Amino acid sequence: MTAELNQQALKNAIKYFVAAAIAGSIALATDQVSFIWYPLLAVVMCMDETETRVIAASRGRMLGTVAAGVVGFVVHTVLQGWVALTVSLLILVPILRWCRWQAGLATGVVLLSMLFLVAEYSSLDWLYILNRTIDTLIGVLVAIAVSNLLWPINRLAEIHNLDLKLRQLLSKRLLNIQQLLFGTAAAPEAQVPLEGSRLIGQLSQLVNDELRSRPHGAATRKHWRQRCILWERVNHHSMQLLRLISWLPATFDGLEQGPWLNKLHQSLNTKLDVTELNSTNRRQLLKVASQTNISPLLLLAVEDELHRLISSIKSLQLASNAEISA
Repeated sequence: MTAELNQQALKNAIKYFVAAAIAGSIALATDQVSFIWYPLLAVVMCMDETETRVIAASRGRMLGTVAAGVVGFVVHTVLQGWVALTVSLLILVPILRWCRWQAGLATGVVLLSMLFLVAEYSSLDWLYILNRTIDTLIGVLVAIAVSNLLWPINRLAEIHNLDLKLRQLLSKRLLNIQQLLFGTAAAPEAQVPLEGSRLIGQLSQLVNDELRSRPHGAATRKHWRQRCILWERVNHHSMQLLRLISWLPATFDGLEQGPWLNKLHQSLNTKLDVTELNSTNRRQLLKVASQTNISPLLLLAVEDELHRLISSIKSLQLASNAEISA
């Protein structure tokens, strides 16, 4: 995982360097660009791992630039310096929130600070605002171009790859739960829940990017948004179940009568008949509690969490039925 992160960090650094170099070269070669940091700031604030996130950040950057330019020009006609900056911010923030342009808030604050605090701000006029908008547009276009040309991400392939990793990881966890219930396994490793949450976070980001880019594409048809939610539930309930089982002073000998439990670790990888996965009989649990002197509430909590886990697995099977290999 460390090598993978280092490789991605290196790719991102190269993207930033190439985009900044191109934007800076265009700014130096163009007489209209008076302040080179405008296109460079646009590159830094807009560059991201996928073109969808770059476009979203670029949209916020442009909206913030235009709004800050208009507000700054109007306030500049009557006020100057720190007082003008404070008044401009008090006007800009409500406007951006009212227009639902919160993505441009950071850009607007930075731009207003530059407009009122850099040297020669007294030359501020409509032409000045137009030129600064063009400067920002240069950086935005360069960031979009570099993001699409250098190591573009095949989101659907990455989504399937992460889905496969989650199946492997959580299948091992389900096997561990099954063995713990039968008293044949040690306690789970501490880093497992962190790894599952990390993979689900990456999956959610890629799915959201794909849905924004292609609202009616394969991600929608294959129910990837719902599957992300179900993966989160399976991850959560499996970890809760592991914690509850770790508090048990004895094993569930009575659960060996349930043949469905032997198939628990296979439920994410094969086309099982979901009707075979049934929850335990609560009377049976109470009988086990009386025989082993275990708290009935703890056993019922384990049974309830197990029921929630199985229900989430059933729903995930139904949502991803076409993706699971026989």
